[in-house]
Amino acid sequence: MPAARSLQLDEIVEAAIRILEQDGPQSLSMRRLASDMGTKPMTLYNYVPNKAALLGLALNDVAARIPWAEPTGAPRDRMIAVAVDMYEKMRSIGWVVSILREGIIVGTPALALADAFLSAASELGLDDGAALDTWRAVWYLVASELQWQDTLSRRSPDEVSWHQSIDDSDLTEFPTVSRLLPDWAGHSADFDIRDAITAQVDGALAQRSTRRRASTPSD
Repeated sequence: MPAARSLQLDEIVEAAIRILEQDGPQSLSMRRLASDMGTKPMTLYNYVPNKAALLGLALNDVAARIPWAEPTGAPRDRMIAVAVDMYEKMRSIGWVVSILREGIIVGTPALALADAFLSAASELGLDDGAALDTWRAVWYLVASELQWQDTLSRRSPDEVSWHQSIDDSDLTEFPTVSRLLPDWAGHSADFDIRDAITAQVDGALAQRSTRRRASTPSD
């Protein structure tokens, strides 16, 4: 019987990333990885204890490769720049989002984004809770759009969006939707993630300003 081939951890992580890029997180398993690498699952367990650990290594590796921008300027501008950069850099790695949304595994190098955003929010006077709430809201916005774009990219040619197939006669009770339906695709195409992020950040800052004025005693 031939001796088992010696492996390197970085080789295992690279193979896992290839599966994630090709078929998404749901397709990654120790059995699939072993098959792709020409080895046995038990051999892989000598290097990685489980799939969760493997995903963590893959996320760390991918996040460390990304040339994240160094935000500059006023704190508000830095908050927006961090979120936009996160969206733009992650557009080509849509498989990452579904893993991160589970809230169990994170690529540690990417925490630099959260740190820069939260630091800028603190400079503007947001307390820790408000700063974290704003980060979460922006992250959900970015993650949802990334996941939607990834879903669109994986659609088969015969699949279309609901607004392209729904019968207008089914919308008699929803006059506003019915009115917008002919232009729905155009409005969707005009969606601008930077504008949406800016509105989210400005809304959080305006809310803080309103609360501060309300809590300040009048003369």
